[in-house]
Amino acid sequence: MMQRRSYTGISSLIVFLSIITILVQFAAYYFFASVYLFLGISCLISIICIHILIEQSLTYESSFIYSVLTVFISLIITVLTYYGKDQSFIPYTIYLFGIVAVNWFIPTIHCFFRNMLDYGSRIEGFHHFYRNNSIILLLFYIGIMIYGYFTDGSFPWAYPYVVEDINFTPFMSVSSLIEDYLNDLIPIKDIITYLLSRILLYVPYGFYIILVLRRRSRILRALSLLFVPLALEVVQYFLFEARTDIDDVIFAVIGGIVGALWFHLTNQFFKAVSGKNFLAKESDFRYSNSSLHF
Repeated sequence: MMQRRSYTGISSLIVFLSIITILVQFAAYYFFASVYLFLGISCLISIICIHILIEQSLTYESSFIYSVLTVFISLIITVLTYYGKDQSFIPYTIYLFGIVAVNWFIPTIHCFFRNMLDYGSRIEGFHHFYRNNSIILLLFYIGIMIYGYFTDGSFPWAYPYVVEDINFTPFMSVSSLIEDYLNDLIPIKDIITYLLSRILLYVPYGFYIILVLRRRSRILRALSLLFVPLALEVVQYFLFEARTDIDDVIFAVIGGIVGALWFHLTNQFFKAVSGKNFLAKESDFRYSNSSLHF
């Protein structure tokens, strides 16, 4: 096996490329008005830096450290810009969070494809990279869930005033929105926002719960898709009774099912290309049918 680069050299390279990435991304945000252009530049510089790191270090661990640095530096800059809107050199828009998302997503997707297309073991540590990078996502995800469920007045755009009290009638809320739309009281985007905000919120949950429980029974996996949405709605009943809605549970389960399908499609795609299951044990042979590993 090829000798690994020195830790000092790789660490210096990670820091250098992280700084270059942040400078290029925020310069593109500052100078280009087009969202697609500055996000495209952000993706491109991230891809280039990840490729350089993998080739130089021969391990995915360097990609994880790079991802951590760029995510948290860009997040700190975004938060400081938000709270210092009047004095900030960089104008604040919601698209700043797009840079944060790019700095997590691009390393993840790049390493996914690199691991899928590399049939040998030249690059090490993909499982650790994926687990640790997933932890970053889940920390943000849990924070958003806590804020959305247990903070009064959070995400008002996702809670249109469609019922006056707690709702236990399935689809009453969405039916009220459709009726308002038909009477020209609201635009169609309000209905789309209502549905997507509830469904997409639980897509990551469905993906990761099936990933974790993939070796368990189908009944347990199916019940797990219902448990967390139902439990959160019960807790919300005691905190913000007016926001308790059976529709939230229904659409959350739909989102979880979408996430579960996403995991199975990811695994099938990975298996069709590489000949092994996604996150299969590194000691497995290429065409091994051994159980998955995370």
